[in-house]
Amino acid sequence: MLGKGIWFTAPEVVEIQQEEVLPPGPNQVTVRSICNLISTGSELHFYRGEANFETRAGTLFGTMPFPVKFGYQQVGHVESVGTGSAYSVGDAVFCRYPHQDVFTLDEAQVSRIPDGIEPERAAFAGLFRIAMNACITTPPVIGDCVAVSGLGVVGAFAAYIARLTASKLILIDPNPTRRTQSESVGADAVVHPADARDAINELTDGRGVDVFVEASGAPRALQVAIDNTAVEGSISVASWYGDAPVPLVLSPEYHVRRQKLISAGPGWLDHAHRWTPERAITVAYEHLSKLDLKSFIDYLRVPFENAAEAYRILNDPLCEPRAVVLTY
Repeated sequence: MLGKGIWFTAPEVVEIQQEEVLPPGPNQVTVRSICNLISTGSELHFYRGEANFETRAGTLFGTMPFPVKFGYQQVGHVESVGTGSAYSVGDAVFCRYPHQDVFTLDEAQVSRIPDGIEPERAAFAGLFRIAMNACITTPPVIGDCVAVSGLGVVGAFAAYIARLTASKLILIDPNPTRRTQSESVGADAVVHPADARDAINELTDGRGVDVFVEASGAPRALQVAIDNTAVEGSISVASWYGDAPVPLVLSPEYHVRRQKLISAGPGWLDHAHRWTPERAITVAYEHLSKLDLKSFIDYLRVPFENAAEAYRILNDPLCEPRAVVLTY
């Protein structure tokens, strides 16, 4: 059987290529895609040739920097199963696999989608889990003031999660459309990065925030986070900056504040015993089922055949939609 997959063959060049799809072996499944979500963080680094490390097995194929096939947010139906599989033909599943119309993978990279969760909603489960990781790694507690920098998909979800417990919430993004759309979270302030310090000082009486989630992917934003986090506060870095240098000024004040700078993304939750991958994605589905997703996250639907245009849209610095869902 032949499948069609999306490959990056040169900087900002996307090609859809045919490739053989093997039948499923033991504990494997073959999946036919319904839709998938493009990550505007990690995927664009690969698209531009800025990726600087090999990712986990199953989400990256090829040779860096090019040609590579990369992705991890596929939704589809099980078409056939190998021996010993826990899945059945027809099951709706979320897969950590690059964008392809039909593919075979180990079922360890697959999770069953609960009944009642439509495919496009399920496609956001991966990025919701990354936002969960950022907030569980540095959990805001009652009375805390939290700032979230970068209101893309991960930042928007992190803001939603932080709002569940934070006493005060400050959202930061240079894009006015994203700031307006994020007001539905119920933040105490939604500001441009140039106004972040004033807003934080006002809402914390000059103390600084207790938890700062940096999800913008902009290297300079990490300095803003460090400078505006309180004594013994935590900075959760949910961004991947690719191969861009991230210059920081760690002043004496930084050291006196005893801040915690924690890498929280773009990996997956992996807290042994308590937060298994199954538990994490179950919680993600529970929350995604409640959200008015289309109004919360503005995204475009683009046919799989027009994937090159989808990446061009997302790579535009003035891009308005936060995400693109490829449909099959």
